[in-house]
Amino acid sequence: MNLWYVIQTKPKKEEDAESYLSTRGMEMFNPLMETFAVRNGGMNKELKPLFPGYIFGKFDLEQNYPLVRWARGVKKILGLSGYPTPIAEEVIEIIKEKTDTQGVVRVQHHFEPNDVVRIKAGPLKDLLGIFERWLSNSERVKILLNLIGYQPAVEIHYSLIEKVA
Repeated sequence: MNLWYVIQTKPKKEEDAESYLSTRGMEMFNPLMETFAVRNGGMNKELKPLFPGYIFGKFDLEQNYPLVRWARGVKKILGLSGYPTPIAEEVIEIIKEKTDTQGVVRVQHHFEPNDVVRIKAGPLKDLLGIFERWLSNSERVKILLNLIGYQPAVEIHYSLIEKVA
């Protein structure tokens, strides 16, 4: 019977394990998340595992245990008392509902006009500002910085700000 299992991979080997097992006819699920990194003065979009070091596989344990356990990039199949334990199909469905057609979770940030925000990185790190609006391309925002007697407007990537509680 094909059931879902959590497979722990060796460090940064999620794609290798997923690819190897997929080519052997197993249904695999390796959800990714979209992140942004500041490199060389610019914003770079990256896809990273939603669960680093883990992937999900649907297979018949009795028939496929050795193939999965000793697959390239696999460390072990998670379970209780050393025995692989399946997870509920509903868990996988809930995660899949959060992903797009490419299996990517795109985090939505909810900023509203007049929210107090803090800049998380870059030359303006730790400055506070007031969220003004989303710009037309939806990845950049306009904020008003709180400087002494002056509120310059700054356009910045949304991933570089966070709400202040």
